[in-house]
Amino acid sequence: MPPSLYPVQTHYNVRIPARDGVELSANLWLPVPRHPGETFPAVVEMIPYRKDDYRYLADHQRMTYLAQRGFAGCRLDIRGTGSSQGLARDEYTPEETWDGYDAVEWLAAQPWCNGNVGMWGKSYGGFTAIQVAMLQPPHLKAIVPMYATDDRYTDDVHYLGGCMVASEFAQYAVSQIGMNAMPPKVDYAGPQWATQWKQRLEQTTPWLITWLKQQTDSAYWRSGSLAPHYDRIQCAMYLIGGWHDGYTDPVLRMMEKCTAPRKALLGNWTHTLPHSGYPGPNLDWMHEMVRFFDHWLNGAENGVMDEPALTYYRREYTDPEPFPLELNGAWVAEPEYPPTRTTKHELYLGDKILNSQFFIHPSQFDSYPHLPTHGTRGALCWGGGSAPNGLARDLRPDEALALTYTSDPLVEPLDVLGFPEAILYLRSTAPVAHVVVRLNDVAPDGTVLAVSKGILNLTHRNSHAHPEPLQPDEVYEVRVNLKATGYRFLPGHRLRLSVASAYWPVIWPSPYPAENFLHRGAGTPSRLVLPTLSGHGSPPPAFKTSLPDLIDIGEESGPPPVWQIIQDVIQQTVTVKAFSGDTSILPDRTRIYTSERLDMTASERDPARAHLFNEVVYELDENGYQTRIHATGSIRSTVTDFHVDVQLRVDLNGGLFFQKSWLESIPRNLV
Repeated sequence: MPPSLYPVQTHYNVRIPARDGVELSANLWLPVPRHPGETFPAVVEMIPYRKDDYRYLADHQRMTYLAQRGFAGCRLDIRGTGSSQGLARDEYTPEETWDGYDAVEWLAAQPWCNGNVGMWGKSYGGFTAIQVAMLQPPHLKAIVPMYATDDRYTDDVHYLGGCMVASEFAQYAVSQIGMNAMPPKVDYAGPQWATQWKQRLEQTTPWLITWLKQQTDSAYWRSGSLAPHYDRIQCAMYLIGGWHDGYTDPVLRMMEKCTAPRKALLGNWTHTLPHSGYPGPNLDWMHEMVRFFDHWLNGAENGVMDEPALTYYRREYTDPEPFPLELNGAWVAEPEYPPTRTTKHELYLGDKILNSQFFIHPSQFDSYPHLPTHGTRGALCWGGGSAPNGLARDLRPDEALALTYTSDPLVEPLDVLGFPEAILYLRSTAPVAHVVVRLNDVAPDGTVLAVSKGILNLTHRNSHAHPEPLQPDEVYEVRVNLKATGYRFLPGHRLRLSVASAYWPVIWPSPYPAENFLHRGAGTPSRLVLPTLSGHGSPPPAFKTSLPDLIDIGEESGPPPVWQIIQDVIQQTVTVKAFSGDTSILPDRTRIYTSERLDMTASERDPARAHLFNEVVYELDENGYQTRIHATGSIRSTVTDFHVDVQLRVDLNGGLFFQKSWLESIPRNLV
């Protein structure tokens, strides 16, 4: 070990009391003091992903890294998961968030702590960092949320633009049924282990049923959302996101709307860690996090807050493929967001063209039918991730079945940073219809690369809280917000906007057959609005691009992932199949296996009838106990309802330990 690094002591199952008497289970990684009385700041990650087995290896790597550099690491199982007491009634409950507050204050009061606490987390842990910061614990000084959201309705795995999510909803919702059914650690629960576990199983309900009942924005989604009250966070923030992740937009929204000290980093990454995920280039994000925490938790004057507020990777055209190792482009920076050098660039839709000149000819329209199975050349999910969750391929096959509007070749580079917007004049023969807009880069050879995309349930055109059915003869002006992007269109390339009615399997199809119409020209000036940049920003900081120095621990392996698209010509359906699995062996030879199989089918001739089925398996071999969790979730739709069938079976040492099923029919509310 280099002399600059601290030796580390690890403490398991440290019990942290919550205000309602529930005991939370935490693992602590503490630096060994170099002199009497030396104290350290603490950094917390709180998630439901089982610190003692499922996340054991990654926790030890990352928390050891922090402790070696003088930060006490705390990994907390949220209530009702892992070895913490209580019930996981839902994700991001108020009780869970107050647990985070209590954990922060407990850590700050420990004799080894200097009184300053930070939080970090990826995805769920990023959510909890934001949510706990909203409560303003006195000793929480800084947070590093990665791939997280400020708005649980508009930017998460449940609904997009008022449309129900399919692929990500299925993956996460059913996997959590299996995860939540896993037992507390035998060594910690004691002789009442089986009784405690069975009580938890009997009282924990599937979260997905609640989510399906909450189809519009409401107090349910505002709970745990920072939006619209961005001043509730007062501690410093370092926001980390990826252009190909599903949580890109919150990074720029929080940079624009929050008032606390803040900075942001946006790379090309999917929902994978910036030092190892795709697409590159990669960097040592843990080094950057330590610099940030060192400033805010130790008072180090290391210049981290003197750097530009926003550093991002400005993408350029790269041949599309689902799992690219690295993308063309360059790191660039801005002293603020939005940059003062931003201008709005409008391109009007004409007869298959995009033009900066307003069309004065009378209003005309283009028609496109509702194709429920359209969109499979795109990414498997709204945001990419580990295989099989890959990115969009060449979109020409999708565009052949959609409206497209294309610009002339550019004569000079065009830089875009922020949120594109499509202002469209639309009409539909159905009371419920969706619009899917894609902004693409057309290379000189005709290859089409996805740059950004936007989705809107047209019944949500005025409000996500109060949807209104469409009237068949009425033309509506709608504004479709596209996903944030930082992109340079190169000379010789053309911009293209495509318009369709579906994005399978990312969103659930709208239920009615429909003919849709896009109006353009005088009186109905459909157009694309781009936030473009002129001039130059700030030089980017120099990043450490070598891998973080993480300990080598345990073993991991897995079967090949699967991503298949199957067209049934006779049944006129399109089925998307996905599979992934993983086995981890811990140092004490504990074994945990996980797998997920997903089938999603939509009908070309009956858009109301879609179906998804997910099968999740968890196996845990520990201390002579063999636990097997088998969870399945099925959602079928008709014009009027979603029909949900959830099955859970828990086996212990080869015999049935627990079994339960949930069957519900949930009305569709204009989705």
